[in-house]
Amino acid sequence: MIQLVNVQEMAKNYPDTFSAPDKEALGNISVGDSVKICVNNKERLWVEVTEIKGEGKLIGKIDNSPITIDDVSFGDSLIFKEENIYDIFN
Repeated sequence: MIQLVNVQEMAKNYPDTFSAPDKEALGNISVGDSVKICVNNKERLWVEVTEIKGEGKLIGKIDNSPITIDDVSFGDSLIFKEENIYDIFN
């Protein structure tokens, strides 16, 4: 089972060494954008947003091959929240 990191909490707890996208940037995410998330506190993955469910929930497909995680693979669908996003590439 995979666990996703709450990036917003990390940014609150470690403001001098950790940053997270602000609410405005998160609110501007569109289908087709790539976002970076962290799985099992081990590896950051790029995910292409395929659907926006509302209330901060998104669905995407993993857009790179995980190296240290066996639970997910390139192309797998993943449900995540805005709070899990480290970076946005539109």
